[in-house]
Amino acid sequence: MRMTTEEAFIKVLQMHGIEHAFGIIGSAFMPISDLFPRAGITFWDCAHEGSGGMMADGYTRASGKMSMMIAQNGPGITNFVTAVKTAYWNHTPLLLVTPQAANKTIGMGGFQEVEQMALFKDMVAYQEEVRDPSRVAEVLNRCILNAKRMSAPVQINMPRDYWTHVIDIDLPAMVEFERPAGGAAAIAAAAELLSNAKFPVILNGAGVVLGGAIAASMALAERLEAPVCVGYQHNDAFPGSHPLFAGPLGYNGSKAAMELIAQADVVLCLGTRLNPFSTLPGYGLDYWPKTAKIIQVDINPDRIGLTKKVSVGIVGDARKVAEALLANLSAQAGEAGREVRKANIAQTKSAWAQALSSMDHEEDDEGTTWNQRARADKPEWMSPRMAWRAIQAALPKEAIISSDIGNNCAIGNAYPTFEAGRKYLAPGLFGPCGYGLPAVVGAKIGCPDVPVVGFSGDGAFGIAVTELTAIGRGEWPAITQVVFRNYQWGAEKRNSTLWYEDNFVGTELDQQVSYAGIAKACGLQGVVARTMQELTDALRQAIVDQKAGKTTLIEAMINQELGEPFRRDAMKKPVAVAGISAADMVPQRV
Repeated sequence: MRMTTEEAFIKVLQMHGIEHAFGIIGSAFMPISDLFPRAGITFWDCAHEGSGGMMADGYTRASGKMSMMIAQNGPGITNFVTAVKTAYWNHTPLLLVTPQAANKTIGMGGFQEVEQMALFKDMVAYQEEVRDPSRVAEVLNRCILNAKRMSAPVQINMPRDYWTHVIDIDLPAMVEFERPAGGAAAIAAAAELLSNAKFPVILNGAGVVLGGAIAASMALAERLEAPVCVGYQHNDAFPGSHPLFAGPLGYNGSKAAMELIAQADVVLCLGTRLNPFSTLPGYGLDYWPKTAKIIQVDINPDRIGLTKKVSVGIVGDARKVAEALLANLSAQAGEAGREVRKANIAQTKSAWAQALSSMDHEEDDEGTTWNQRARADKPEWMSPRMAWRAIQAALPKEAIISSDIGNNCAIGNAYPTFEAGRKYLAPGLFGPCGYGLPAVVGAKIGCPDVPVVGFSGDGAFGIAVTELTAIGRGEWPAITQVVFRNYQWGAEKRNSTLWYEDNFVGTELDQQVSYAGIAKACGLQGVVARTMQELTDALRQAIVDQKAGKTTLIEAMINQELGEPFRRDAMKKPVAVAGISAADMVPQRV
């Protein structure tokens, strides 16, 4: 077929059904953006490329459909770095299109030139540069296939002087890869361990959501009468109403999940790389079972046994492996101690639910008094946990939510539960600030008929606040965003209270700023909530207004209590040896 390079590019996108692109318009890709409307591709022109990349991540995670990120070569592309690495650790299949400076001037230090392939080498699972105009369709197709196969972002680098070449090509074939179901010997060994287990526990990770394995894991759990924990930030990997659901492990997670997995003699880690952060001690419990047999199921063999000792490793798709394990269990599997285990699970969950519902305030470590002082300073203000309970009272069960990184969002880790997958969009283990708002915007684009609510602390929200200037335009869908307003970088301030004697360097925010006021200035609805009832009422009304096409930002005013620090394992008390004095500062000569 005879066509231009941009026509070939667009036709491959159409072959794969990529209907949405996120970024900021630039001359380097105008030959293809000019064709977007005719091709059925919507270009979402955000306020900042970094937020655009997180919108793409939210869109794909919520809908299951691939999307595209694209911007001007050079500074536009460099703004994608954080978002792409976030998508990498979220296992999100995305297409990163990086128009490159022209071949004829590359290396001369020209306008908006940067080594874009080197820049993303550690950010993507696969990358390729188009070496000749005639290969554009072949390379693009291979990149998209690899994104799907690896469930990760990929990069195609396209020199801008390769557009508008007339080429003779055949459009490439789409080769679908069948996901592995695990080796027969590994399946048999794992099934034997589970069949003989006295207290089996299942730990579901992101692979359960991505692989559509929730129903399969449920059937396996019911057969074994095994409690099901989920990894950190994967609360949607098992139905919250199921009697076997124990909740999330890790930071501010479910104490019930921690207490139950501590009793395990066999743990099936299904669709999880067992990242270290997800199994750190919590509530004073070092709960990971030291003597249990560990079965780890991951589609990437490089992740198996990387962080925990495993007895059986299975390379395979979470759904296929769960189904195979169920089919290979012995007739007596799950029967040993079934009724006692069932009662134990129910009692442990009930005790935790009661404890969680009565947790109003954060504790101070011995020798520190910050939280006590914070309560005394604003006795009428909500605490973070009060705010989360008020939110739970209004949040629709079918809602998709996003959460930012930060202390107040992390305090909420144990609260939300879901009945289906692709409902909880957390920033993941790269931990970027500014994720909550753009991710939930992307989710709404992907799932327009589902209510969505984003959550951010006020520090993290400040990074994404510029998107309020974009999402008020008529073509953007309505969303709801909650900002926890306490005028501080909470996670870092918590470190300062514990290890640096309240030496608050860079932790304080401007109390004159009103995010609700900024929302109003952008033509959106801005609401301030000061009590639990006001917050519940505001969120309920915002969901109604969202259905009517109105975006609402709710500024939830909370006190300055601080929850558990993110990294007790990575921090320690400083020691003065040589000593530091401002008198030693030498003025610079200019």
